[in-house]
Amino acid sequence: MNYFELFDLPIGFQVDTTKLRSAYMEIQKASHPDKFTQANEEAQNEALEKSAIANKAFTLLNNTDKILPYVLEVTGYLEAEEKYALQPDFLMEMMELNEAWMEADNETEKTKVKIQVQNIQNEIFSPIKALLEAPSIDTISKEGMLQIKEYYYKKKYLDRILADFR
Repeated sequence: MNYFELFDLPIGFQVDTTKLRSAYMEIQKASHPDKFTQANEEAQNEALEKSAIANKAFTLLNNTDKILPYVLEVTGYLEAEEKYALQPDFLMEMMELNEAWMEADNETEKTKVKIQVQNIQNEIFSPIKALLEAPSIDTISKEGMLQIKEYYYKKKYLDRILADFR
């Protein structure tokens, strides 16, 4: 069972937080370990496990940065420890930005490089924005999911570059 099924939500990159919270509270009411203090050890352990899973799922689905890779993983488009090859032209552009950063002599030049990275982030987001805002992945084609995967890896790369620029 994936976290969306746990909370009876459609699999998507956007989560209805009101429904999520309501479903989470129902699960916690039914399985919170405090309700099982008088039960046998097996029932206590089961309640503890259900509560822990609900907590982990709730935390993940409330984090917009973690939803995207989770959906890709649940749908089979992303594998753990996958070595994804970004396009050479993108990597070359990133290398040029890194070089520009290292050669920047002052804050104005560094700010220009940061702005270039932010502009690239906006450029790669624009074509998939509507896909990510879909209420469910059911309306997204395989090609669309592959575009989202490409976006995920590029965004991850760009986020890492911006973190290195600090």
